[in-house]
Amino acid sequence: MSSTSLPTERRSSSRIPVVISVRERSAHGVVMCVATDISRSGMALKRAADTAPASPVTLEFSLPGIDGLVSVTARFIRQFQTASVQVGAVSFE
Repeated sequence: MSSTSLPTERRSSSRIPVVISVRERSAHGVVMCVATDISRSGMALKRAADTAPASPVTLEFSLPGIDGLVSVTARFIRQFQTASVQVGAVSFE
């Protein structure tokens, strides 16, 4: 059985499961992502790219119940490639 979840680690903030579209902007261009969970300090992402992410990146997304677009600067803290997508985690700056 194959799993695309991130390894368990100590987290300073609880993460909430979500499925939201995220636009990743960097010096390398724009990559569309899907967030699979979010917390005050970061989020887990599935990236539709086969290249290593730049760091830092600007992430843009909408949250349920909040008007407007959220824009945050983030750094990738880990990532791995699956057969179809990159799975990673970012820390908000």
